[in-house]
Amino acid sequence: MNRRNEEHITGGGKIRSAILGLNDGLISTFTLLVGIATATLTGGNSIVILTGIAAMVSGAISMGLGEYISSKSEYNYVKNEMKKEEAEIELFPEEEKQEVKDIFINMGLEGDILDACVENITKRKDIWLNFLIKNELELEVSDKPLIGAIITFLAFIFGSLLPQLPYFLNLGFVSLYISSILSMCSLFVVGALKTKITGESFIKSGLEMVIIGLIAFIASYGIGLLFEQLIY
Repeated sequence: MNRRNEEHITGGGKIRSAILGLNDGLISTFTLLVGIATATLTGGNSIVILTGIAAMVSGAISMGLGEYISSKSEYNYVKNEMKKEEAEIELFPEEEKQEVKDIFINMGLEGDILDACVENITKRKDIWLNFLIKNELELEVSDKPLIGAIITFLAFIFGSLLPQLPYFLNLGFVSLYISSILSMCSLFVVGALKTKITGESFIKSGLEMVIIGLIAFIASYGIGLLFEQLIY
């Protein structure tokens, strides 16, 4: 008999960090450069490039540190709860065994099947602990904070580079238009990638990101035109 293949995404935390970094790096740098380019490109592209590099570096550091701090807080919280639960299993095994039984009862198990499941879970303390962490406390052991921070940092750098590249060609306002098209396409891809963990339609998710990018473009372009009048 053929077995049904089930597709489940593993490493959701790493994917989340990558998408977060890509999304923020792309949108923040793109919108900033649209405003700066609109206001200053008539005088050359050096200001745009310097602004983009500064935004990329500062943003990547900020995002990486922010991800590290938030992930570390969550990681330490889960680890602390695991220590408490482990101590309770050692000190009050019968009460903790009853908690496992209550969980299975709520799942609809009874009789010999219920007793067998409880016995199998509580035979090994590591399995027992993980079961209570996930089913009683509803917690998941997250990836190490440094991993998420590095992924977010690198993803932000990559996302920031995409809208900057056309300005190195020094094509005047053509660079702005190429950057905008490249950024919109990249936003669609980022939106489509999000569906790997959300399960949404990739077209819908991609178009939502493009709409957000268009709104940001219009706002930044308008601000850039205003400042162009003030500068020149």
